[in-house]
Amino acid sequence: MAGGDELRLLGTWASPHVLRVRLALHLKGLGYEYVEEQGLKNYKSDELLLNSKLPVLTHGGKPVYGTSLSLIQDLDEAFTGAGSSLLPEGPSERAIARYWGDFIDDTLVKAMEKATWSVTCREKAGVKAQMAAAMETLEGAMRECSKPFFGGDSPGYVDVVLGGLLPWLCVTDKRQPSMKTFDPITTPLLLAWQDRFCSLKKVQGLMPDVGELVDLARPVPTHCSRESLQVILILSSLLVQIATACSR
Repeated sequence: MAGGDELRLLGTWASPHVLRVRLALHLKGLGYEYVEEQGLKNYKSDELLLNSKLPVLTHGGKPVYGTSLSLIQDLDEAFTGAGSSLLPEGPSERAIARYWGDFIDDTLVKAMEKATWSVTCREKAGVKAQMAAAMETLEGAMRECSKPFFGGDSPGYVDVVLGGLLPWLCVTDKRQPSMKTFDPITTPLLLAWQDRFCSLKKVQGLMPDVGELVDLARPVPTHCSRESLQVILILSSLLVQIATACSR
């Protein structure tokens, strides 16, 4: 297996951005060491002293910083001979794939961040409309692709970018009962894609438990235990990551 001692990934189990990079590593068949960080404020790794954002990928002993999107692209370019390429070969096709990756972060990730804090009916309705519009656009892209995955016959860059959000999209649906991100009527192709993607052997076992994520996102009373405060810290760190991704 390629990679081996060269690659080391610092992350936290609940982060969709960390999940994206792990999905890319597994789909390309790259070996790596995974180090679980308990919170961005609880620095245990030297790399995090220089960069407070997760994930952090170390390649050949040198930290590689960037967004999850840029890290996936870097991995694909650095290990061209390992597994299937996540990005298409042609420059036009690569640009299109990058466009859809940015689209997902500019729409779904922003909506997920809003859904976390939405309280009023108007706020919830706005989030629902934003999510529905984004999913409708992605449904159209899946229809034009007319393949099992956005990457063609095998998962590619866009599949990894969207796939990393799947657990938290499920959390959003559970926290907003009126919302259904993957709908058999409005987004049947995306619903089928979700089933295919999650059924991949290299994906199984990587997805965090949705129930645990729901517990993580559940509001905590003012008078809470030290353990509960740690949960708040981790969730706050994840929200910082999402908000940071939105601003890029």
